[in-house]
Amino acid sequence: MKIMTLNAHSHGEDISESIRDRNLDVLAECICRWQVDVIALQEVCQTQRADAVKKSGVHGFVPLGGTKMREDNYVLLLMKKLEEAGCRYYWTWDGIKSGYERYDEGLAVVSRFPITEAEEYVLSQTQDYGNWKTRKAVAAHVGCGAEGAWFVSAHMGWWGDTQEPFAGQMDRLQQKLSEKKGNIYLMGDFNSPADERNTGYDYVSGYGWLDLWKLAGNNGHAVTVPGKIDGWSAGAENGLCIDYIWSRHPVSVVSSRVVFSGEQEAAVSDHFGILAEIRETESIL
Repeated sequence: MKIMTLNAHSHGEDISESIRDRNLDVLAECICRWQVDVIALQEVCQTQRADAVKKSGVHGFVPLGGTKMREDNYVLLLMKKLEEAGCRYYWTWDGIKSGYERYDEGLAVVSRFPITEAEEYVLSQTQDYGNWKTRKAVAAHVGCGAEGAWFVSAHMGWWGDTQEPFAGQMDRLQQKLSEKKGNIYLMGDFNSPADERNTGYDYVSGYGWLDLWKLAGNNGHAVTVPGKIDGWSAGAENGLCIDYIWSRHPVSVVSSRVVFSGEQEAAVSDHFGILAEIRETESIL
């Protein structure tokens, strides 16, 4: 089983339509070629002025929340690219907040196999769609058998935020996920550097979550942000690891590597992705 997380940073003033289309081409080609089973995506957006799309007419889509889907929805465009390449996927997406007063910024889970359930959880104290500090997680249940597994896409706040601290958001997410049976893969942008002690990374680990990067036997930490980006203007000069794939239960990890870094594959975002492979004997797919 291959699983991947990526903060797509899909829209912004620095991203033209041609750049976005090229990023989608690279992303779709790699997903198809690698046969990735489940992908968690963050910052997958749409412009609020684009024409609306009827969700009922979209292949493989499992609706969540009340955000209208629009023609330039990044995941919708990705699904079209995948289908053109002969790769059909199932997916769920919802907007979680308004970005820069122009975008619906959302989270998604994409799967090669049918999604049997989909849920979203409010993690922040505020639920104001217009507040950029609003945080949610989107979860999808995938697989066969009595339990299958849950895959969660999350985009967390900062440890030191006095209004919306990371710890409170993780506590709310942990409470929701503790009710689930079977294994859970918690994936996304945690805005918590792996080399900082007694902050977000250690807080997640303290709940018993296992970092697949470490389970794969890698030394050190992955670099998923190569330099300064929005939200990390200080301390990011030499790169940061803030994107992770966690497992609730121990699993045998064949490999975990950085993707879309500009080395083996072209960069498609201001974040790099993480791709992990779990032994087939432990796959629920």
